[in-house]
Formats: sequence, C-alpha cells, structure tokens
Amino acid sequence: MLGSTVIAVGGLLAGVLPLGEVAIDLPLLHNLRALPALSVSVVYVGLAMLLLAWWRVGVSVRAAHGPSGRELTVTAAWWAAPFALITPIFSGDVHSYLAQGAMTMAGLDAYRVGPSALGGPLTVNVPEIWQHTPAPYGPVFLQLAAMVTALTDGGIWAGIVGMRVLALLGVGLLAWSVPRLADLCGVRPAAALWLGVLNPLVLLHLVGDAHNEALMLGLMCVGLLLALRRRPVLGVVVITLAALVKAPAVLALAFAVPIWARHLGGRRRRLRAARRTVLVTAVTSLAVAAATRSGFGWVRALDTPTHAHTWMSITTDLGWAAGTLLHHLNGLAVEHTVRAFWLVGLVLAAGITLALWRRATRLGPVAALGLCLAVVVLAGPVVHPWYLLWALVPLAAAARGAVLRRLVAIGSVVLVLVVLPGGVPPGLPAFLGAVLGSSAVLVVAAAFRIRRRQRMWTRLGGAGTPDTASTHAPAGAG
Repeated sequence: MLGSTVIAVGGLLAGVLPLGEVAIDLPLLHNLRALPALSVSVVYVGLAMLLLAWWRVGVSVRAAHGPSGRELTVTAAWWAAPFALITPIFSGDVHSYLAQGAMTMAGLDAYRVGPSALGGPLTVNVPEIWQHTPAPYGPVFLQLAAMVTALTDGGIWAGIVGMRVLALLGVGLLAWSVPRLADLCGVRPAAALWLGVLNPLVLLHLVGDAHNEALMLGLMCVGLLLALRRRPVLGVVVITLAALVKAPAVLALAFAVPIWARHLGGRRRRLRAARRTVLVTAVTSLAVAAATRSGFGWVRALDTPTHAHTWMSITTDLGWAAGTLLHHLNGLAVEHTVRAFWLVGLVLAAGITLALWRRATRLGPVAALGLCLAVVVLAGPVVHPWYLLWALVPLAAAARGAVLRRLVAIGSVVLVLVVLPGGVPPGLPAFLGAVLGSSAVLVVAAAFRIRRRQRMWTRLGGAGTPDTASTHAPAGAG
C-alpha cells in the first residue's frame, strides 16, 4: 500500500489535474509541478515500490502454502484504496467520459458531435484533439456516464470519483469472476488473481485513471463464466452488454460460440450455437438501442481513436516510417501509407483470429480469446497500455503455459514503466525523473537484500560448529 500512496501523492505533482479547480491554484503545488524531474521521480519511486511488492507476492503465490484468493483480493483492495479520490495520473480520458455523459443527459447526440458542442466547464478539460470527435463508446457506457454526471450535478472532482466508482465496480466483477474462470480453465485461482486483478496495470489504469475497460472486462468475464457454467443465453446477454460499453468485447461473442456448442448434441453444433449467439446478441442490442434511444451511431464512430498517433502501435510506426520515405521519394502523402499499413494489420489480425477461433476447442475458448485480443491490439492502429488488458485478463484466467504467463508478467512491468504521467511535458527532465526515481528504489531494495543475506550467513556461521555450519553453505562453495 505504501507504493500506491506514494504514487497518489506524486499524482498531485505530475498527474492530470483538472483546470478551474481549487487544487491547481495552490501556489506550492503549482511551484512543485513546474519541476518535472522532481514530480516524475516521486511517481516512479511509488511505481518501483508497487512493482517490487507485486513481484514478491507473485513469488509467494507460486509457493505451496501461498496466499489465498481472499487474501489477494483484500490486498488488491488495500493497494487500490489510495487511488480512489485522487486526480487521474496517466490519462485524462475520464474528462471526455464526463463531457459525453453530460451531452447524453442534455439530449445531444454524442455519436454525431464532439464535446465542443456542449460547452461549459466539463469540456474545458477535454484535450483539443477530442473536442470535435464523436464518442466511440457504446450506449450502455454513455448512459452510465450520464447517470454519473446527473448525480454529481456536473462537478468535475465529484464526476471523477463517480466514474471511478464505475471502474471499481468493473474491477470488483473481475475479482469475482477471474478466479472462478481460472478454476474452470485448469489454472490456479490465486495465480489468476495475481496476474489479472492485482496487476499494477489494473490498479493504475482501470482504478486510478477510471478507464471504461474496467466495466467492459468485468462484464465480459462474467459473461464467459456464465456460458461455461451452462447458462449460455445469459452469458451472451452479459457479453453483449460488455460490447455495448466498448466494442472489443464483441470478439468474446465469437468465442462464446464454441462454449455454447459444448452443451449441444447432434451434428453441426457449432453452426447452431453461432445462430443462437447471433440471435441473442441482436435481440439484446435492439433492446438496449430502444431503451436508450441511441440507435447504432456508435458503430460509425469506432474510428475516433485513430485521430491520435500513439508510438506503441507497430502498424502506425511502420506506416509513418515507410510513408516518410515514400514522401521524400515520390511525394506520396504519409497518411495514405499509414492507412495502408493499418489495413494490412487488420487483415493479419482477422486471419489469425479465424485460425484461433477454429482451434478454440483445443486451446480453450478463453485462452484463445486472450491470444486473439493480443493480436488485435498489437496489430491495431492505436495502442495504449490499458489496451493490453483486453488480452491480459483472459490470459491470466486461462493460459496454462508457464512461459506465456511469465511473458505477460514481464510485459506488465515494462508497460507500467514506459508511460510517463500525463500532467508533465515529455522531455529530458521527465525522463531523468523516471530513471532516478525507479533507480533509487531498486538500489535501496538491493542494499536491504544484501544486508539481510549477510546477517543470515553471519547467524548461520556462528550458530554451530564448523561441520554444522558447512551444511548450510551454498552448493559449489568449495
């Protein structure tokens, strides 16, 4: 919990503080935020502490008498607590959520116009790039965001806390469903909780930044669990609701088909399961569209995230590199080359998805879904660290390969460290702060470890005769 608390304090110095609030006008806070090396170093001290604590818990989980699922859930709650009331640290997307919720409440079509059409204090904190873009989220999420805006009377801080309550609800669904999914998929529930719920990526980006992936993933995992427990109709309904929060959950519907097919007899089971899945999905989607009076405009807005260039997208980076070269050679517009690479990535992801779907019975539907989502993210035009959680959570619950799970854990550590806080400008001072902050914790941790080992060997060496002491020496000691 200490690491989370340090990160929370650092968030006031380097996080995404809302404009027009009292906190931003405090002279001391303003002066400290003007020193990016200092503010970022505080955040990275906390990040390093949190990562070390998480890794040590992972080591204990592998032990024969490691922590129980309940103990891990309580630990996750304690670690998440410092993020409950603070400003977002790495992303200000929550301000877009609040503005889109206010638009929905005011009767504006968030699928046709951007937050600039609303005006008012809620739109001030929406980045300029998103001021005129429609919402790429489903009607379920927009209705929930509208409810938060109404309950908080349009207040910014209260709205952030309200959106975080929704995120905590989603993480709570994960804490309930992931270990149960793991048990059905042949994975130790404690190991799944450690990798899929206690993961710092979940705490920082789903709880701390209140991303709507929390609700999407929570509902998706509950739906998969219901389908595996022989309640496929209800499972598909819940997964459809997840997709109506955010579109990537649609892929879980495809992998619900082989799960449903298990419970059917006769020939062409998968075809019949596919028809029933499509029917339940269509009925649920139409019911939600009618209840929210939103229609399906959100489908047209799914390309909104591509307005931003993210350096983590492989296809975008390759497209920009190739496009820049071609532009110098023959004047071809860079954007055309980038979109061509996006198309290649889409085709590649579609082909691999089909191959994984056909092998879902052998791989396990939940594990195959995780691999599929990993491919979709890595080949996609836009990649953010929290996007990798689309794949990480189902893989945590269902992947049985030790190498794959280790890669997912190491990847989580890397993703935590490569993204700077969103309230400071990127540059050398921020980079130095990140290096100094994380290095300081690693040096102190290494010093404590060395000192503890020295004390242990001193105690063992003086506790008995030379013969008995030699039995405790490390192998090959001479």
